[in-house]
Amino acid sequence: MDGHEDLVAAAAFEPEPTAAAAARRFIRETLNSWQLSGRDDLVADAVLLTSELVTNAVVHAGTSVQLTCRFDGATVQVSVLDGHPARMIPDPPSGAAEADRPNNRGLLLPGALSSSWGVTYAPAAKVVWFRLGLGAQPDCGPASAPAVDEALTGAGAPNGLMPGEFSSPAGERGGADRLQGGYRELLSHAVELAAAAVAADAAYALIADEDGELRMRAAAGRGAIQAAAPAAGTEADPVGPGTVLGFYNQLAARGADLAQAQRDSGQSLMTVPFLAEGRVTGMLAVVADQPGRFTDADLARVQQIADRVAGPLERARLSERNRAWRGRLSFVAEASDLLAGTLDEDRTIALAAQLVVPRLAAWCAVLLPDESGELKLAYAWHADESRADALTSLLNHSPPPKIRPGGGAQPWSLAGPRPELHEAMTAELVSDPAWCFPLRARDRSPGVFVIGRPRGGATARDALDLAEDLTRRAALALDNARLYSEQLQATHALQRSLLPPELPYIPGMDLAAAYQAAGEGNEVGGDFYDVFEVAGGRWRFTIGDVCGKGPEAATVTGLTRHALRILAREGRDVPAVLKRLNALIIGEASRTPFVTLIHGELIPAPGGTATISLVCAGHPPPLILRSDGGVQTGAEPQPLLGVLDTVAFRADTIRMSPDDVLLCVTDGVTERRAAGRLLDDDDGLSQLLGECSGLNAGAIVARIQRAVHEFGSGPPADDLALIVFRGL
Repeated sequence: MDGHEDLVAAAAFEPEPTAAAAARRFIRETLNSWQLSGRDDLVADAVLLTSELVTNAVVHAGTSVQLTCRFDGATVQVSVLDGHPARMIPDPPSGAAEADRPNNRGLLLPGALSSSWGVTYAPAAKVVWFRLGLGAQPDCGPASAPAVDEALTGAGAPNGLMPGEFSSPAGERGGADRLQGGYRELLSHAVELAAAAVAADAAYALIADEDGELRMRAAAGRGAIQAAAPAAGTEADPVGPGTVLGFYNQLAARGADLAQAQRDSGQSLMTVPFLAEGRVTGMLAVVADQPGRFTDADLARVQQIADRVAGPLERARLSERNRAWRGRLSFVAEASDLLAGTLDEDRTIALAAQLVVPRLAAWCAVLLPDESGELKLAYAWHADESRADALTSLLNHSPPPKIRPGGGAQPWSLAGPRPELHEAMTAELVSDPAWCFPLRARDRSPGVFVIGRPRGGATARDALDLAEDLTRRAALALDNARLYSEQLQATHALQRSLLPPELPYIPGMDLAAAYQAAGEGNEVGGDFYDVFEVAGGRWRFTIGDVCGKGPEAATVTGLTRHALRILAREGRDVPAVLKRLNALIIGEASRTPFVTLIHGELIPAPGGTATISLVCAGHPPPLILRSDGGVQTGAEPQPLLGVLDTVAFRADTIRMSPDDVLLCVTDGVTERRAAGRLLDDDDGLSQLLGECSGLNAGAIVARIQRAVHEFGSGPPADDLALIVFRGL
């Protein structure tokens, strides 16, 4: 049509529901009258795009609409003018929640089908326009706005329209690259475009999953229905066969036998592949109720849509897959940190369950073996707290799952009796799909983890994979908590064995003692004390500190304490006992650290007096608080045990009167540190004891313990032990 003068036609429409249909008729009749009836693809595109723009103007502007169509022999240009410049063109929806909406697609259709498009604004109006070229491929040259006068020809619109072309990628990239959005959104628009392009009754997008099997991902048209409403706490799954009915069900039942499905249904079917980088990633199918409905031109147009969508679709799929992978890594890392942050068994179980609900499933439970090895419910958690009691009751009465040896996740169903109190809730819970995951760690199986109603439905593969990954970490954390609990129990039992179960009664003497291990109490301390009676109304006492902590120190502590008892009861005096003990420790020098201690003998006398003979072997010296408030050292320091082969000890003698106090402590008291100072610097412990005049033995012990804790800012770094004798 070289040399053809521009053909222009215009029409006006009121903002009524019938405006789009009237605009479609006007464009079709106009283009056919311009002898373009042989270009069915161009006419169909123009009709579809005009309908979209007029509908947008009616819905979003709410004013009368002026439609102008121009043909210059090579390009069809359509402009839609409305009288509401303040209303912006709606952007394409960005969230998956809006992807299935049949409208509010913005300029996605012009962006996908037209050669170029844009928007021109004026103070009292705006024009949205698009161009369609007669060539097979879109014109990817710079997109320029139509002249203002041309846009308003025959429209009677106000003058003064200011050119201000909408910032569009149309002038830079082809239609396929202009398709932007999320994966589900693109699939939804692809089927909508395909159905609208050939006036099909339904369109479907079938995408290959990781196993290469085609699965329904999106559907549009009269032959497709939306998925059933998701259960509470779950999301609709766009994958499962329940997503659509009708022809797709027949197609799914026959696999790839499309021809047979078409013959049996009496419908028209047309399929084209999604091709991305030379690889088939899925299939776009359109269906019509009448046989023989589609032509070769329809096939070409649907293939064109598939070709334009395939690239962005594959990029969006990979992007979503990458985001999902990063989200999974983030979730697993966060779960690992949380599970590793506690060594309490009950807290570990509760934490693992709360990581699953509601992110991965509606409910979960943990079953652990009892003493007989039978699985019993240890914890249950439901996203809906009102269903927690019903879930617990049902789990308590359901037969425990039978886990296959070495097996992974496996389906399971609740089948216990339904209490009348929760009959409706339990009926719903019984229908929930549930999966069991064996808890396995270090070749042991500490129990079973159960999740119910995975998010996305029974086939929520991502939720199951994440739950299985979480289960492995929870099993290890639970096994660590059990091992720690067993170790803690053994530690406490060992520590109790190194201390006297109770202090004896000594006539005329008030006696009190205390012991506190440093840290969290998960190690055996090296400090110890003991008070016991020997023959003839005499009493021996010991307070000591073995260098180090843990089992080795506990071994020496036990050796020292029990050897002292045996040697003292053989009738040896205090220096002789320590000399023999030193030789015993030296004999174990290959594995025994040194020991500091105070060992003494107390002989009560009538009238509240007592005589004490003692040896201070490398230990903080004992202190005596006299009844008049004076404080003095009770013994001279002597060599510690386990260092020198030959050493002689001598006893220091102390005579106590009523209200006199003898205090013996370990270095956990004297060397308590704060800001570079020790508690005993400048005779700090003597001053502290001097403030305890008039207190009984128990109150003195409590006062010193409190002072030790208040002196430093953190918990004590060393074990501490102290023992107090007070004359009555």
